[in-house]
Amino acid sequence: MYLCLMEKKMKILIVLTLLAIVPLNAQVFRTQALSDRIKTLQVSVADRWDSDAIIQLNNGEPVEIRFDLLGASPENFTYTITHCNADWTPSQLFPSEYMTGLQHNYLTDYANSFNTKMNYVHYELFLPNENIRLLVSGNYVVQVFSDQDTEHPVLNACFSIVERRTEIQMQINSVTDKGVNNRYQAVNFEVSYGNEIKSPMQELKVYVQQNNRYDNEAKLVKPLNLQNGKAFYDHQPALVFDAGNEYRRFEMTTTHYTGLNIEAIEYHSPYYHTILRPDVFRSQFAYTFNEDLNGRIYIRNNDTDYPETEADYQIVHFYLACDHPLPEKVYILSEAFNNLLNVPSEMEYSAQDKGYVKSALLKEGYYNYMYVTRKNASSPATTAVTEGDYYQTENEYCVMVYARTMGMRYDQLIGVQTLQFK
Repeated sequence: MYLCLMEKKMKILIVLTLLAIVPLNAQVFRTQALSDRIKTLQVSVADRWDSDAIIQLNNGEPVEIRFDLLGASPENFTYTITHCNADWTPSQLFPSEYMTGLQHNYLTDYANSFNTKMNYVHYELFLPNENIRLLVSGNYVVQVFSDQDTEHPVLNACFSIVERRTEIQMQINSVTDKGVNNRYQAVNFEVSYGNEIKSPMQELKVYVQQNNRYDNEAKLVKPLNLQNGKAFYDHQPALVFDAGNEYRRFEMTTTHYTGLNIEAIEYHSPYYHTILRPDVFRSQFAYTFNEDLNGRIYIRNNDTDYPETEADYQIVHFYLACDHPLPEKVYILSEAFNNLLNVPSEMEYSAQDKGYVKSALLKEGYYNYMYVTRKNASSPATTAVTEGDYYQTENEYCVMVYARTMGMRYDQLIGVQTLQFK
């Protein structure tokens, strides 16, 4: 009787301990501005604006985080670094286990805008740096805080560090179980894992993204079979993606003349307004190739070599013609909104204008975007109605392989492979 009672108590203690270590509804981090004054938040490998925010462990190449603070005066910002699991929830590691240096270092690299209608302060942060060294692979989130509010961050900036211990062979084709040469693209790949991986079905965690999107990400994909130290991922429904369409584009690099896809530039004191040409549903048309950046943006201004501080902000007006409101919500999918489908990227239907409208404050540059619809926050967005799905579409796919072997308390990122479907 006594032994049974002790056993029950031990089980209860173990459950309570696990609940303490892995909190319910743990926060999932995404790169995003959390203040209306934070604009043009971008994360990439340093000096490679079009790269994914992934660096190699201990190779000396830093990740670069850059953003603007609206206003004429700089503010004191500090930052913290949190190590994350493969699903971007906080890991169990203590800061001393994944970094050297202290938390809440100040951002010291900033400069005021020059000769712009809208005043702002441009901030940059490079990691690792002279104060911080990162010790392990995996996912990281940088949270930036104002001195005026040290409890609530003004932004989250996510990046990953990989220690390449596996090889990934990828291929993408339009022949799928859902359709042949129609509207889908299938990702097939194989992962060569090392001797450290004893139980690949349990120890490997694989995620696959299309054009840096999270809404339709393939999560925790399991291999179809294992053979000779290789895990094969093919012919799986989770790895079949809607092909979508090439991104729409506009070029807002000067106020002297209208650029690509811009109908008019108007000045309403104190700011410029860029009116894009009316967009229509492309699902009714045949596929047409356009060179795009797979949703990315490139900040620049034709009149300066220093767009970081001399490119201005303009209010950009989007319009998607539609006689009647759709049953699903409509969003603008773009790095301009950090590829998130939320209030900042959601469009509103205007009965007067007979279409969906959106006004957004954006920094001058070259922009990719597309319109998507979504039923709810738990479902992937779709391009079927607004853009169409065409197997010829050039999409970028990224496979990320994590491992948590026996005794490990965090997810190591052991392999990354990116491939463009052409």
